[in-house]
Amino acid sequence: MADWDKFSVDYDRIFSEYPQYRYILKRMTELLEDANGKSVLDLGCGTGNLMAAVLEAYPEVKLSGIDPSEGMRQACAQRLAGRENVQVTAGDALEIPFDDGKFDFVMTNLALHHVAPDDRVKCAREMARVLKEGGSLLYSDMFCDVDGPPGDPRKARDIIEKITGVALYCLDHGAYDMMMIMLKTLPVEIAEEGEYVTTPGVWMDALRQMGFERIDVMDIPPGEFGLKILRATL
Repeated sequence: MADWDKFSVDYDRIFSEYPQYRYILKRMTELLEDANGKSVLDLGCGTGNLMAAVLEAYPEVKLSGIDPSEGMRQACAQRLAGRENVQVTAGDALEIPFDDGKFDFVMTNLALHHVAPDDRVKCAREMARVLKEGGSLLYSDMFCDVDGPPGDPRKARDIIEKITGVALYCLDHGAYDMMMIMLKTLPVEIAEEGEYVTTPGVWMDALRQMGFERIDVMDIPPGEFGLKILRATL
């Protein structure tokens, strides 16, 4: 498991070199369409990269971010200091510290793979709870193509192929430190020690149980690495 408070110091430098990460920020922001005047929650906001991209595109958005890491929150709050339409709060995906029906959009980027399998429906319930009727979820993450328990050979092979593929892609595109992170997390991903990669279908089932509809799955190129965006409407 990463020490997120410590990692907050190097997070932006490392992820800024990651080509798919930059694409995700751009595409997630585009999918908000016209968010000016709307209420948006960034769930697992980290250092605020997605929030900053949203603010640049929609300066009149009402933007909230939550993260369980104090180091990440401090970096995010410092980055976005002075913006009256921004708040950064402690919290996580299982206990979102906001009232029912507060947000038009919930966004979450590379965060929900930390939610344990038994907690996915609870997480989906919390996201549905804080969304307004007709509100939308935008969820980007790495997914695999095979579901199964830890130790399942087919799932392990699928994860190995995807993560090593991303690592080599990062190496080829000058993101050496990101390559090293991907390779270091590989045993953790396979053993499911705080990292719970699964198929889009597993999350779609959890979302549907909580009333989400019209779920779209969009590949993040190159598609073979399992990075995707799920868009769902409540």
